[in-house]
Amino acid sequence: MPVAGTRRLCRVGLAAVLVTALCVLTLLDSPPRLPDPPTDLPPTPGGEPPGTRSIVAYSWARRLALDYRPTKQCDGNGTREMALNAAYKPPGTKWLETIPGQLFLYSAHLDLRVAGYPSIRVIGVKRGTPPPSTLFCTIWYREHGRTRSVSVEALVSTIWLNEWGGTEDSYTGVLVNCQLPLDGSIRSQPSWVHVGLNGCHANASHSLTTRSEFAADEPLASGRKRRRQQFTLCIKGLDFDEDISHRLIAFVELHRILGAKLFYFYVFNVHENVLKVLRLYERSNVVRWFALDLPGDLPNEKSARRRFFREDIWTKRRMELIPYNHCFYENLHRSEFVVPIDIDEAIVPTRRKTWHELLLDERGKLGRSFKDFASYSVRNAYFFPELQNKSQSDQLAGADRRRRQLVGRGRSADPYPDYLDTMRTASISPEGDSVKSFVSTRRALTVHNHYALTTLNPSTRRAHHLDSNDVLKHHHRACDSRHLDCDLLMEDVRIDESALRYADELKTRMKIALADLNALP
Repeated sequence: MPVAGTRRLCRVGLAAVLVTALCVLTLLDSPPRLPDPPTDLPPTPGGEPPGTRSIVAYSWARRLALDYRPTKQCDGNGTREMALNAAYKPPGTKWLETIPGQLFLYSAHLDLRVAGYPSIRVIGVKRGTPPPSTLFCTIWYREHGRTRSVSVEALVSTIWLNEWGGTEDSYTGVLVNCQLPLDGSIRSQPSWVHVGLNGCHANASHSLTTRSEFAADEPLASGRKRRRQQFTLCIKGLDFDEDISHRLIAFVELHRILGAKLFYFYVFNVHENVLKVLRLYERSNVVRWFALDLPGDLPNEKSARRRFFREDIWTKRRMELIPYNHCFYENLHRSEFVVPIDIDEAIVPTRRKTWHELLLDERGKLGRSFKDFASYSVRNAYFFPELQNKSQSDQLAGADRRRRQLVGRGRSADPYPDYLDTMRTASISPEGDSVKSFVSTRRALTVHNHYALTTLNPSTRRAHHLDSNDVLKHHHRACDSRHLDCDLLMEDVRIDESALRYADELKTRMKIALADLNALP
């Protein structure tokens, strides 16, 4: 080959190498291109907005690393003013006020779901906007018979969405994340935590006990997996003067048939017979119940609180999220799903008998994508009591007669209130409206009364809606014309006998429970 041709070939080759190198350097210097974040469903007319879009971070590990705050060892404040067997409880309340008039703490829970990133999640309420200064967690733990403590910057998020509104002076739930040291320096489980304006808070007796389902002497990094029961029900603050004890027994027993293993009830004020029912089930470890009150200067006298909630529905809704999230974190490592639900509701499969079978079918349909969601939502159908006495045809009347034969009583003396009704509206609420959900304790971070509010992994979707042909939420409530078009809804009705499959077993269970109740002193 001629020399000139060789030189020309070398120059072309050198140019190609330089262009390739330049492209590589450009790619290395450019930030990675991220996929567009998946969008949640748009809000349904008349319903609550489903929330903001999920955020896809570079990676979950990268996100956790960015959120991590180093801890500082606190010297000399391990045992000062401290009762080693219990944290301080303010008289007459469960709330711990750490910033006067602005920050109130309710409970603290150990969270070991993310391997290598143990943390304490503190549930609380803020009023308005706390001071702009950073908040700190002080965490106490036992080591070689001594009480030691560390301090870490707190990461605070609201248990609410800004789109739902609020005022500068409003009370809003918060979740505070207190990250434990990543170096394994804390080997035993933390015992107490305080969140406030100063690090290394000295008074450990003015703190929350850290709750955990793990044994107190179990090493923090043991990694031993817990056997999880499947379903825990979370029931927000009961506030009834009426004796609904029989209704409550029917609610518990029906949901035990469906698959619930544990019930968390929160109580403002109830009839003495209702307390007897809660104590009855508490003795057999079916129910755990908690007296509930409100933080700060919110009213706790019965009449004043009820009046306040009627006049300020948004504060009522914000405060309802505190017991729901407490229930969620109490069952973090105990149950696979929690189900926030009201006592006038029941999630009833149409083709299967139990929730376990229902979700097993759904896992089969979705395959690996089943784990892409933090909650599995069930659409709502109304079983208005007005419909049960409204026979529009011989066919509808026959359905009501069948119900009465199965339960063996007339409606006026029916000890199985509502849950076995057969007449419902033909209209089913749209996805996102009035749903109730099976919320995954592995994948949710905070809980709303309808679905997971935020997710543990930012790439996880919040909610998947189950097919209404497979399952419906039976909503047994009187039609309220202030919020619903009752005439329109009750124009078209359907027979739905899906709950009647449980009639015989429910009848037997209730007889036993009522006998046990009557045997109580």
